[in-house]
Amino acid sequence: MYRQLTNLLVILLISTTTFAARNNNTITGKVIEKENGKALSYATISVHDKDSKVVGGAISNEEGKFSVEKLMNDSYKVKISFIGFKDTTLFVKASDSQEVNLGTIALSPDATTLKSAVVTAKVPVIEQKLDKIVMNVAEAVSTQGSTALDILRKAPGISIDPSGNVLLNGNSVQVWIDNRPSNLSGQDLEALLSGTDGSTIDKIEIIAHPSAKYDAEGSSGIINIRTKKNFAKGVSGSLRGTYDASPYNSDLFNGLSGTANLNYRSEKTNTTISYSPKYEESYEKFTSNTDLGSGLILKGETLSESINKRYNYRLSHDYFINKKSVVGIIVSGLGRNDKENTNDDITGSKLYNNGSLIRTNNTSIDSKSDFDNIYTNLNFTHTFKDNQEITLNADYGYYDIGSFSHQENYYFNSTGGIEILPEIYRSDSKQYLNIYSAKADYEQIIFKKIKMEAGAKFAESLTDNNLLRENNVSGNWIKDNELSSLFNYKENIIAAYISAATQLSPKLSAKAGLRAEYTISDGEWISADTTTTKKYIDIFPTAFIGYNPNKNLMIALTYDMRIQRPNFNQLNPFRIYVDANSSLEGNPNLIPQYTHQTSLSFIYKQHFSIGLHGQFTNNTIIQNTNFNPETGEKFLVWDNFGKLNFFGGFFNITELGITKWLTLNVGVFAANVKNKADDYEKESFFTSMNINTTVSLPKDTKIELSGFVNSGIPYGYFKVRPMGELDFGVKKGVMKNQGTLSLNCTDIFNTMRSNASLENGLIKDYNFISKWKSQKISLSFTYRFGNGKAAKIRKVGESEEAERAESEKVNN
Repeated sequence: MYRQLTNLLVILLISTTTFAARNNNTITGKVIEKENGKALSYATISVHDKDSKVVGGAISNEEGKFSVEKLMNDSYKVKISFIGFKDTTLFVKASDSQEVNLGTIALSPDATTLKSAVVTAKVPVIEQKLDKIVMNVAEAVSTQGSTALDILRKAPGISIDPSGNVLLNGNSVQVWIDNRPSNLSGQDLEALLSGTDGSTIDKIEIIAHPSAKYDAEGSSGIINIRTKKNFAKGVSGSLRGTYDASPYNSDLFNGLSGTANLNYRSEKTNTTISYSPKYEESYEKFTSNTDLGSGLILKGETLSESINKRYNYRLSHDYFINKKSVVGIIVSGLGRNDKENTNDDITGSKLYNNGSLIRTNNTSIDSKSDFDNIYTNLNFTHTFKDNQEITLNADYGYYDIGSFSHQENYYFNSTGGIEILPEIYRSDSKQYLNIYSAKADYEQIIFKKIKMEAGAKFAESLTDNNLLRENNVSGNWIKDNELSSLFNYKENIIAAYISAATQLSPKLSAKAGLRAEYTISDGEWISADTTTTKKYIDIFPTAFIGYNPNKNLMIALTYDMRIQRPNFNQLNPFRIYVDANSSLEGNPNLIPQYTHQTSLSFIYKQHFSIGLHGQFTNNTIIQNTNFNPETGEKFLVWDNFGKLNFFGGFFNITELGITKWLTLNVGVFAANVKNKADDYEKESFFTSMNINTTVSLPKDTKIELSGFVNSGIPYGYFKVRPMGELDFGVKKGVMKNQGTLSLNCTDIFNTMRSNASLENGLIKDYNFISKWKSQKISLSFTYRFGNGKAAKIRKVGESEEAERAESEKVNN
């Protein structure tokens, strides 16, 4: 529209300077792109006389053709121009009322002009849409030279927990990339985001209340990272390398990671390839204190060191069949290999009776695990006409998950003598998972002002689980039939939805939808000769109301209902011992948890957001801890707890320029939290705050100081104590800003740790502290490259089940 208006003004200028007296001579021709022969519409043609005075002009049509009429008998200079292309000048002579056909004129790209010919419009940093908040990353000063992980930390209400999970107002969310699930969580997700150059991100959509179009799965919302569609024809990309080191006692734990992104764009295709390997040395120290009552106290300590190797890759290819149809394919994968060994001089436990040592346990554990996944997506989008579109998606995911552990437990009495014979055993677990899904989404404008969306989805998940437990008896490995297990699980979900959105008035808008999901699940615990079958249908309503009283204030009221089905590891009934006194166990009888959530939010002048938020969950899925009161042995079993409710408020400051050189990001969330299950009830006040300040210095240098702090919070039967950390970083643009050099120090004061206590009434007291590799220094270098000329914008028209297939590491 801007270009058309500009060209119309040019015509107006031309027409007012043309001679009044003209003959009937005509100059015609056709303008095309030299590279591909495509017609260039809206090219400007100006005709000049001998004195360089404009005497006529025209604009090429959609076929690239033009005609300049009513020219006098004379010699003329004809200039053809178009933004991003080199001007072409021709000299012609018109006489005797003839048509002078210039033929086909091919314009060549002008790289210099292209770089400077950018039409800009002020876009707000934060936009309140009807069903989401949008952060326009390109408008955020402090995000330049950052990774995707850095940018997420600055988005309103978002924080990253110590395990690498993304949180929205303190609740875990699903992370999507370009409208599709990333299928990653924890450290795998963190590795992907930290390896993604922030310059490739266009927007971050914070969907606290997903509409009916999205899967109802998830206790909270969705963070959708929208990458920039590479409008530059040719090759572009980035390379990033990072080294980090973490001191612990006299040891130094190292880490190396890298990322390569490559994009190629032509007139008909857009291809993107990324690959990110990572090597990391790490540690974790876990200490616990269990008061069993009657003077018995069990003190445990575990120090483990690990080497983790992982990689992820992603290939996406779009083919533009024509102006209305696009077909695409995505192939992504993740590989992980972890090896973990305990420090045998430290790992173990001691049992005291009224302060006197009565038994010592020394434990040695060597373990390794592997995780391999491949995910494929085929998509097709067709636009029938303006405001009418259909998108088809077909997905397949395969997971191969394995773990092996060798454990030796030695028991000594108070004098150091052998109390009981050593326990030596090993376990080998295999899990295979196949996920198939297909979905269709349709949208159309009806009655000229109502946007209707409708769609359907089918998904099937098949898991095959095998655990072999063997005990060493007199040097021979004997199968333990009680702890060995076979478990198969099948789940089908059939879903359909419909939603409608409309503008009720210039200031008031509304959207509502319904989604129905029918679930059929069958679990077969072969080794226990037990089967479980569940069939249930759920209706999930969503509602949104938006009000914009003026240009500075945006208000939104939302409601939605969500479901959190047990993930496949939580259903797995295998019992796996992590040390002599602790084991993990799934529960095939788990039922889904349901969450109702509502919020009222206000955004003022782009940078400030404030609001109220309530979340009310039934059948909360938690990891419950059961104890043997005589030995202190604990069993961590997944269970449905009861109700977990919170209601509170949030306040965010996003990309606020305090001065020309200081930018501030702040997020504060406070809520009343209530846990209730049978006769157990716990209520407390929870607060969370994160802050990020960016200081912009001369010569493309930035200094960042960031941190977060969480107060204690009850979660099920546990009371999690406060935690927090402070980080510092320096970034400098180099090589004319094609490169970025970053130095970061995380957890400067080494305060980050997990500290919790149990209050389930089974024992007198149980508390633990877990400390891991949180304090580290990292050095990164990113290099960006690219060339080409502008191309037209295209858009293409999702799999929740894979989110529940993640391989979990549960702290004992």
